[in-house]
Amino acid sequence: MNGRRPSDTLVVDANILVTAVMGRVGPETLVRVGTSRVLLTTPGAQREARRVLTDPRFKRPAADAVAEATFAIAGVQPAEYFEDLLEDAARCLAEAVASANGSTADDHVLALAWAAGADIWSHDRDFGGTGWPSWSTRNLRRALDL
Repeated sequence: MNGRRPSDTLVVDANILVTAVMGRVGPETLVRVGTSRVLLTTPGAQREARRVLTDPRFKRPAADAVAEATFAIAGVQPAEYFEDLLEDAARCLAEAVASANGSTADDHVLALAWAAGADIWSHDRDFGGTGWPSWSTRNLRRALDL
């Protein structure tokens, strides 16, 4: 592959956790990426994923057990690690051009990425225009030859 490689640490967004539990990405993808990269997430991303996964429309048999195993793959960084960056991250997201929706809901993900010097693994367009690297699953798999 030509071009920039993913950072050694990746911040995993809630939508990646959800798609892993639901089988669209699969926990095995997290495990495979985690063999070559450190995976981190935020308490907020875990809460969001849990909220989505407890929605009756998405509930699947054994989803709780799969969710817990999946969540254990990405280390949760305490908010204290990145909380001093939240205000700047929210401002950056609000002004980002790519999503054009002004949402600051993922400020915790961007703040952790900044604090850890890590790229973001997400399917959200919210990070486009922030100037911070983010990877979709498809692009990450291609970059890591998975």
